[in-house]
Amino acid sequence: MKKLITILILITFYQTNLLAGQYSDKFANCLMQKTTERDKIVLVRWAFSAMAHHSALKEEFNIPKSKFTKHEIAVADYVQYILGTVCFKETKNVLQYEGDEAFLKAFELLGEIAFLSLMEEAAVSNALENYVIHIDPNFLKKFN
Repeated sequence: MKKLITILILITFYQTNLLAGQYSDKFANCLMQKTTERDKIVLVRWAFSAMAHHSALKEEFNIPKSKFTKHEIAVADYVQYILGTVCFKETKNVLQYEGDEAFLKAFELLGEIAFLSLMEEAAVSNALENYVIHIDPNFLKKFN
């Protein structure tokens, strides 16, 4: 199961990069290479707290507004730092030479980085795979 999820993520990532130009490639590489482990934690916390607003999850994962705001501020700080300092030249070039759409496509990598960081954690990947112990063995026999 973990391999399947990883393959799907890599295919998505690869297809995104197929459409990328020279500057968006450099921008995406900068984002990937310069995002630290601490940055990934910031992205994971923000992404999870944002997803917890989904109507199907809101009751299960009630994240206080103050905590969500804290995650938003942390991501805003990260974005300003990564775009305005660390990858400034790459950000400027992709916007100037390839436009907003190329910038946004490459910027989608941040969501992928957050998701990959989640998947790298053994406890998370085990939790995603663990549902199979609840599948009726007779159900699986249907496919033989």
